[in-house]
Amino acid sequence: SRRIIEYFHFGVYGIFSELGLAHLRSWDFWFIMLLVVLLWFVRLYLHYCSQWLVLQAISVPVAKFQLFPHTVELCYQNSLLLTREELAMVVVGPLTLNIVMLLMVLIRWGCQQLFGSFPSFLSKFIMAMGLWTVLDPLAVFVVDAFLGRLTYRAEKPIADAAKLYWLFSRTEQSGIPGALITVMLYTVLFIISSTVLSLYFLRLHNEGWLLDVFKRTHGDEATFFVPLDLEISNQELSYIMKKAEQWRGINGERRKV
Repeated sequence: SRRIIEYFHFGVYGIFSELGLAHLRSWDFWFIMLLVVLLWFVRLYLHYCSQWLVLQAISVPVAKFQLFPHTVELCYQNSLLLTREELAMVVVGPLTLNIVMLLMVLIRWGCQQLFGSFPSFLSKFIMAMGLWTVLDPLAVFVVDAFLGRLTYRAEKPIADAAKLYWLFSRTEQSGIPGALITVMLYTVLFIISSTVLSLYFLRLHNEGWLLDVFKRTHGDEATFFVPLDLEISNQELSYIMKKAEQWRGINGERRKV
């Protein structure tokens, strides 16, 4: 567990470092911020379009589907859906983003294997998309809460986080099981999206140099003795330096250490 915490802490630090928050005047920082803003819309519309496709697949009529910069109004009659169908509506948005993110990571890995490199622009694109994939349930919840969608109103869409609550409240007279299931689903989705982003960030982003840095800063000293890599232990280095200091030439020359 300690190793996992170290990975997580290092990953978060590395992500903020890559975002360039310490260099607010650099072009790189503003370029990444532009990517983050643009990918807000990509994330948002992928999330709700996947929900619309599910409704079409199960033949549920959609009363309203309207796009806005901050949200999407997707209205349908919730009573027409079975429990498993409403559950699918809750998870399909974040799950779609995770699938898209995983596909991009696989493409990145394939390019690395075939060509040995990958454009820096696309690496940053994948990183920003991964961040929004992790934060998507929270972003949707915050907007829904601000718009008052946590309460049930027939003419308004219900927040994703409240769908199962109101479903169980209607069918079982208690929404608590629905709320607990929602928390469990979002926890699993968070673990999946965080794992995918961490694997990409440590092993593929910028040719995986962050994983090398992590190993060098957190690994045991014994693991760094690789003769073919010209790496030596502290004891051997100390011996070499002392031997060099003791060396004397024919005419009294000394080696500078």
